Amino acid sequence: MNKLIVAALALVTVGCANQANPGGTGASGSPAPTSSAATVDPNKVSFMGDLCGAVSKFLVPAVSMKPDTSSQAAAVKSLAQQLGAMSKGVDDATADLKKVDTTKVPDGQLVIDDMQKAFGQIKATVEQTRQKLTEVDPNNQQAVAAAVQDATKGLSGLGGMQNPLDQPNLRSADMEQAAAQSPKCQQIKDAIAGGISSAASSAPATSTS
Repeated sequence: MNKLIVAALALVTVGCANQANPGGTGASGSPAPTSSAATVDPNKVSFMGDLCGAVSKFLVPAVSMKPDTSSQAAAVKSLAQQLGAMSKGVDDATADLKKVDTTKVPDGQLVIDDMQKAFGQIKATVEQTRQKLTEVDPNNQQAVAAAVQDATKGLSGLGGMQNPLDQPNLRSADMEQAAAQSPKCQQIKDAIAGGISSAASSAPATSTS
């Protein structure tokens, strides 16, 4: 069951960390170049803050997934509920994106359009997985095992989807520096680190279960 939680974090581990950690190391392992706040366009800082704020609506429930393992029935029910919270988070994120001012950032609307498309893919996968869990008889051990296996496969597919923050127009040095100046983007970085650490510590010792 813990593997299902790790699978749910696949999207987070694939790309959000890359965009939310612009102040980390470069490809060669050396510190990434930094810029003083005075040289960073405040419009871009605000833009990145809005994007990270929207992503956090999805990210918070994603990294908070922790099923009730007191029983098989409780585990299935709690996972379905938490996927419901994740689905709502995607809706909230999409709604927030519609409010972002794109007029002061080059290609800002293209970024928003791409992010909304990515969130649409996430929403579909999460909802399909949630629906399968809600339909299973929690007292049928065989059915539960099959449902969890299907759910794991479905959520693992998130890792192959486009990351909401992994957009071509956000990969420039100035946008990375703007993200580094945004408290909301740094909060995402911390949430990712905490979520991955929590998932890793609760994961089973072997990968055969």
